[in-house]
Amino acid sequence: MALSSRRQRQMPFSCVNNMAVVQHHRLVASVVLLLCAVRGIHTRSSQISDLKSKISGVEELLEEFRKQLQQDQLYPREGDVTDVCLGDFNAVGEHIIRARASIEQGATFLSAPGRVYSWKDCLHACCSEPHCTVAVVQEDLRQPGDSLSCYLFNCTYRNKNVCSFAPQQGFSTYSRTPNTTGHLPVASELDEPPRSDAGQDVVIQLPTDWAVLDGRDSVDDHGISRYEWALIKGDTAINMKVTHPGLLKVSGLQQGVYTFQMTITDTAGQKSSDNVSITVQREAECGGVTSCCACSLHRPLLPLPVHV
Repeated sequence: MALSSRRQRQMPFSCVNNMAVVQHHRLVASVVLLLCAVRGIHTRSSQISDLKSKISGVEELLEEFRKQLQQDQLYPREGDVTDVCLGDFNAVGEHIIRARASIEQGATFLSAPGRVYSWKDCLHACCSEPHCTVAVVQEDLRQPGDSLSCYLFNCTYRNKNVCSFAPQQGFSTYSRTPNTTGHLPVASELDEPPRSDAGQDVVIQLPTDWAVLDGRDSVDDHGISRYEWALIKGDTAINMKVTHPGLLKVSGLQQGVYTFQMTITDTAGQKSSDNVSITVQREAECGGVTSCCACSLHRPLLPLPVHV
């Protein structure tokens, strides 16, 4: 009886202990779960923080790179310095200036500097001349140490580029671009002078007293703007009439030789001239008949061959 009573007193205590253990385990489990959740949140927060830190680092690098790039553009490194003088020129290889024709049109020969050992030296010499617009370099093969030939010109006359050029091996022409000379720009495209052709010499016989001169075979790379005809030799008592650009009809001719000069002008104002002559022969005389047709009618008949 006493044992039974003791057991009854112990059972509630045992249940209480068991319940306490269970609650303890639950509490531990909850704490563990809470710690895991906090750790996960902390981990994600750390990852986000690291990502933000990396992004911030990349942005700082990009900003630093941008600043460095701007600095390089404003202050080129030594060895990468741009030569402003050389950048002012347009180069045309295998061409030379037509010096005489250009000077006749108003160009000026400035100088031929010595101690020029490269095309750069020639261009620097041109940059040192306030009015230099064209530099011509003769780049033929020489002994090492020899100076190159350098010729400087001012091709601007009355605010126009008046120089003309021609193909020539061993030479290079450098034209200065605008904004550097104070003049109008030198044309980058070379304009060749015109080539005049007044046609073939003409021979006529009286009574024909007129002839037509044809200069339409004249050519220019950009077009001919004007034809001009002038009598430079012969009797001036004649009539001259331009029937079409390049065509001249001359009438009232007498026996003798007439020389005419045709001058053409291209769109750049460059000129070229050529001469042509008209020779007027006297009327043919044949037995007092002054007509070629009449002469042919009064010629003696030749005997016909007889075949036996």
